[in-house]
Amino acid sequence: MKYCKLCLYPDTKPQLEFNNDGICSACTNFKKKSEINWEQKRKELEEILKKFSSKDSSNYDCIIPVSGGKDSTFQTYFIKEELGYNPLVINFHPLDQTNLGKKNLENLKNLGVDCIEFSPNPIIYKKLAKFGLMELGDYQWPEHIGIFTIPIQIAVKNKIPLIIWGENPQFEYGKPTDISKQTLLDKEWNEKNGGYFLDKIKPQDMTKYGFDLMDLKPYIYPSDEEIREVGVTGIFLGTYIEWNIFKQLEIVKKLGFSEDSEIREGTYDSWENLDVKFTSFHDYFKFLKFGFGRATDHASIEIRHGRITRHQGLELVKKHEGKIPTKYLSEFLEQAELSREQFIEICDKFTNLDLFKKDENGKLLRDQEGNIEKISFDN
Repeated sequence: MKYCKLCLYPDTKPQLEFNNDGICSACTNFKKKSEINWEQKRKELEEILKKFSSKDSSNYDCIIPVSGGKDSTFQTYFIKEELGYNPLVINFHPLDQTNLGKKNLENLKNLGVDCIEFSPNPIIYKKLAKFGLMELGDYQWPEHIGIFTIPIQIAVKNKIPLIIWGENPQFEYGKPTDISKQTLLDKEWNEKNGGYFLDKIKPQDMTKYGFDLMDLKPYIYPSDEEIREVGVTGIFLGTYIEWNIFKQLEIVKKLGFSEDSEIREGTYDSWENLDVKFTSFHDYFKFLKFGFGRATDHASIEIRHGRITRHQGLELVKKHEGKIPTKYLSEFLEQAELSREQFIEICDKFTNLDLFKKDENGKLLRDQEGNIEKISFDN
C-alpha cells in the first residue's frame, strides 16, 4: 500500500489518484477550495433554485433527501432559512434505525418542513440485505439504493424537478472532480456512484435470483422518459457552498441536533452515522476490502482542516480501526440469520489477502476475538 504524504488515504481507495508528489486527489481537491469563488458559486445555486422552484407556491420548491444526520439537518436549514425556499424532505427508513436517529429526524422536521418517511417491506429488505452481504459484502445494500431511488420516484410522481443532496462525495473524498462545471446527478451518475454496485447488479435484474419485480419497486430508478417529462435535476449543495462539516456541525447543534454519548465503533467521532446500527459492519468490510476504514476517513478530513497532525491521525486510526464490531453483533447476526462462524467465512470471502497477515498455509491469522492484522506498510 502507498499512502498520501499529507493525509492517511491509501492507494487502495477506489477512485483515488496520486500526483507526482505523492499527494492524493482528496487533498488536491481540498486545496482547490481556496481557489474557488464561492460567492459566485452561491449565485449559481440561487439561479438554479429560482429556475426550478414553484413559481406560484402550488408545489414544493425542491426535495431534500434526509436521514436526520448532521448533513441533512444543515441542508434543510440552509435551503429553508438561509435561502428562503420550501423543501419537501424525504427519508428512506432503514430497518436498523437507532433511537437517536429517530430523535434527530424529529428535530429536523421541527425546522418547519413537511416530511415523507418511506418504510420498505421488511421481508424484502432483509432478503436484499442478505444478498448484498453474501454477494457484495454490503448488508446495507437496500438502504444504499433506496436513499437514491425513493427521492427520485417521489420527485417524478409529484412533479418536483429539483433534488438537493449534501456534500459532493467525489470532491470531498478524492475522485478528481471539476466543480467549476455544473454537477448534475442523473441516472448514469447514480448507477456509477450513488447506489453502490448498481453498475454491477441492478435491482430490476434481481428476478433471476428469485425476487419478484413487484417487490423491487422501491429500489428501481425511474425511466429516462419519466425523468425527462418532469425535468428532474439533482445537485450537490457542496458544489455551490464551501462544505465544512465542522462549522456545519456547530450550526446544527444549536438547532437541536444531538451527538451520541459514545464514539462510533471503527472510528473516534460521535457525530456521524448516528441514525443506523449496522454502519459499523459496512465500515468493517471496507477495511477488509481496501485496508482502511471510517477512522481513516475522519482523521484525513481533520488533517486537511488542520485540526490534527498526520501523526495524531495515524495514532487514532491504529487505536480504533480494523476490529470486528461488537455492540450490535448479536442483533446483526440474528437479523441476517447467520452464526458467528458463517459471518467470519463471509468476511474471509471479501478480505484482500494481499493486505493482511497469514500463516505458512496462507490462512488469515486471527486473535482471540477473531480480528485480523494488516501487514505493516510504510505510511
